[in-house]
Amino acid sequence: MYKIAIWVLALVALAQVPAQEAHAQDGITKDTILIGRSAGITGPIAARTKPATEAIQAYFDSVNEAGGINGRRLKLINLDDANEPKRAAENSRKLINDEKVFALISQSGGPQTQAVLPVLNEFQTPLIGTTSGADNLRAPNKYLFHLKASYTQEFGKMAEHMQTTGVARVAVVASDDTASRDAMRGAEAALQKVGLKSVASITFKANESAAALDQLAKANAQAVILIALAAPGADFFKEFVKLPVRPQVFTWSVIVTEAIYKAVGEKAYGLVVSQTVPSPADRSVSLVREYQEMLKKAKLEDGGYAGLEPYIYARVLVEGLKRAGKAPTRPALIAALEGMRDYDLGGDTVTFGPGDVHAGRRFVELVIVGRDGRFLR
Repeated sequence: MYKIAIWVLALVALAQVPAQEAHAQDGITKDTILIGRSAGITGPIAARTKPATEAIQAYFDSVNEAGGINGRRLKLINLDDANEPKRAAENSRKLINDEKVFALISQSGGPQTQAVLPVLNEFQTPLIGTTSGADNLRAPNKYLFHLKASYTQEFGKMAEHMQTTGVARVAVVASDDTASRDAMRGAEAALQKVGLKSVASITFKANESAAALDQLAKANAQAVILIALAAPGADFFKEFVKLPVRPQVFTWSVIVTEAIYKAVGEKAYGLVVSQTVPSPADRSVSLVREYQEMLKKAKLEDGGYAGLEPYIYARVLVEGLKRAGKAPTRPALIAALEGMRDYDLGGDTVTFGPGDVHAGRRFVELVIVGRDGRFLR
């Protein structure tokens, strides 16, 4: 009878093992928290992705040096999607399924983020930060947390400035890719909202911007809203500076002005760019000072706006993990993020309001490129 009782207890214990393992949270071990990221490390936005990757890793390193989060070290697993939506979805699935990451951070690109959404929903895994401000991503989703203003808000800032300064003839020019074409509609809507209508809507393919410039010259525009990714944006400017009379150009935050300046030098002077984070050169903002000091300690080059934005993502993720408790779960992290109200990063605040839209920041300002390629406010 005694042997039978022991045998029964052993069976009960074995039966409980899978249940306990099933409740173990992927990506969390005794000493590690795994975070995954898919981004265009190669491809048309690689110039923006490099400083972003460096900023996230440098911040994780600084957290680890300070003891980690409740004794656990952060480990970042980066996968390259070359800015291709299909690969972004495949990468995210691999990160969650195979690498067993706890959460995702800083997905690059609008179409790429759109492709990842079904994966987030399927595995109930949060993504903190996307570089895209695409409005089609702003539908309620429990697992996507936005930390930048939408493109409509960026274009709205441009349109208000034009309306205030008396600009009446505006052309909208976009590179022929999904993200830029989608954003083009938002730019035209923003103009209409302030009583303006575009005098021309022009698209151009990579390395074929000369034809677009012919159309632009005929439109007699006073200003241009340029919507393009890094490589086509620089290509457009190579042709644009050849115009004898050039309208004022406004562009969105995801363009890489460094690539434009490299292509045309001081002729980039006067380009107006909407930015969704404070100036990374403004040391009066403590967030910026901390970012600069982190880069200096890590012996990294100044990542500019492209680095400061994902640094904010990493800061918010770490704060969420701290609030999620000593044994964090994905639902606990989501609840912690949703509970953030006026979280002060140091001169920049994050608030995730009620509901599942999860738009934590709305900051937008216009800056201008100086003759030396640096931004002026």
